[in-house]
Amino acid sequence: MKHIHPDAKLDKDVRIAPGCVIERDVEIGSGTTIDTGVIVKSRVKIGRDNEIHPYAVIGDTPQDKNYKGNRGRVVIGDSNIIREFTTIHVAVGVEKQTVIGNENYIMAYCHIAHNCRVGNHVLMVNGATLGGYVEVEDYTYISAFVPVHPWVKIGAYSIIGGGLRITKDLIPFALAAGSPLRIISPNFIGLRRNGFEGDRIENIKQAYRILFRSKLNTGQALKKLKAEFGGDEDIERIIAFINNSRRGIVKGG
Repeated sequence: MKHIHPDAKLDKDVRIAPGCVIERDVEIGSGTTIDTGVIVKSRVKIGRDNEIHPYAVIGDTPQDKNYKGNRGRVVIGDSNIIREFTTIHVAVGVEKQTVIGNENYIMAYCHIAHNCRVGNHVLMVNGATLGGYVEVEDYTYISAFVPVHPWVKIGAYSIIGGGLRITKDLIPFALAAGSPLRIISPNFIGLRRNGFEGDRIENIKQAYRILFRSKLNTGQALKKLKAEFGGDEDIERIIAFINNSRRGIVKGG
């Protein structure tokens, strides 16, 4: 048996298994599969061709003491795989959203808290946890059992080793590991897998040396990067990320 609220808007070819609950004010796009025991709470929009595996809960209330019924939304894009027992919480603030983009793979027992923003092609391994207001950029790899502190931002094409907590922002293209967490090098394997090559990788490598292996402080290093790599989109991305960081950045070790 399944319960689907009559006001829910489901495309004709959405497949919903027994034991699911779909509440009011829910939209689910064509080709999406909802497996056994999934609960989709109100104010959730799910796009096309998603796979949602058994007993995931999407759109439950935030674990936030400031939540007073000011329910926002969850918006999920297309072609995501959301594995069993994953939890994704609705945003705090009526006009706010918890957002998950396209073509992400979110493995079993992961948690995405209220007001998070997850980009595209992100992989979260079993038990990875995002605190409230976390932002994860495209092509990021978050290993198993990584807790991410609220408000942290994780840059694109980065990878975080398993079981390591992250409390500061992680710049794009980074491989982060160790305890305490530190940047080991650029994420060379991930970059090559995603089409980076030649001078592009070499420039990122040199930028990391200036930031984390020279005797320059962060301000001095940024000036040097701007002088030597001005106009390089990848390096400009790193510079902008650091300049906009709210929590400070993970450093090299």
